[in-house]
Amino acid sequence: MKSYFQLIKMNITILVVITSYLGYYLGLRYMGLVMIEYESWIVFIYLILGTFISSSGACILNQYFEVEFDKKMERTKSRPLPTQAIRLNIALILGLTFSVLGPLILFKINFMTALISFLTIVIYIAIYTPLKRYSSLNTIVGAIPGALPPLGGWVAATNQINIEGLFLFGILFCWQIPHFLSLAIIYKEDYKLGGFKMLPGIAKSTNVVNFQIIFFTMALIYSSISIYFLNLTSFVYVIGATLLGLIFLVYSSIIIFDFSSKSVKNIFIFSIIYLPSLLLLILIDSIF
Repeated sequence: MKSYFQLIKMNITILVVITSYLGYYLGLRYMGLVMIEYESWIVFIYLILGTFISSSGACILNQYFEVEFDKKMERTKSRPLPTQAIRLNIALILGLTFSVLGPLILFKINFMTALISFLTIVIYIAIYTPLKRYSSLNTIVGAIPGALPPLGGWVAATNQINIEGLFLFGILFCWQIPHFLSLAIIYKEDYKLGGFKMLPGIAKSTNVVNFQIIFFTMALIYSSISIYFLNLTSFVYVIGATLLGLIFLVYSSIIIFDFSSKSVKNIFIFSIIYLPSLLLLILIDSIF
């Protein structure tokens, strides 16, 4: 069972489900609804189940197509497919089945939610996965499917894509850049062994990497605060979000003067702390 949890990247899939739920939760608030209506609970169940299955399918197919590259990298060579703990044909069947079943479940909510799920899988598997071997733009492109789940949750509640939903997308999009670039710096040599064109491994100067980390951290602060001005949250949230963002920016800016492994790891660690803290703030904010 542990191998299958690794195959669906349980930690990532749970995060996807949580961000999808937060989009749904804020969408209900925007519509003046709460989770006490029968229909809201039915939609919630479809959303959680469909999102979980869709994310699992995308993660399985990603590992299926990257198995030969994962064998070369220290951080991935112990995954279920490189070690043959799960056979490739089983992974392919599961990945395809989940990638079809997930959007079909979400179609029970509405067409747009299912379409967002389908596009998430297509961009992640057909564009991002192969792009990692050819262009450092893969981090930017990969942030798109990573940011779509909260938009999917929003659309499940509101049945529309509007500026509020796009700012939720923006929060997740901007957060991923400093998170994954810092990870790419930490495992720079490992990514080279795998044949992946990560920006830290091919950039002639650290200035390019530094700029993207700082720029997207600043954009993250703007995006996270914006949902307050769109009346999705209260003052409690905006104060907390601003403090979290400023701390994140301090960690990100330090690498201009000290591009050490410790400084980079601090960015990565705080990025992990930042996102669940921001999501928790949204839930706490509902009390006020």
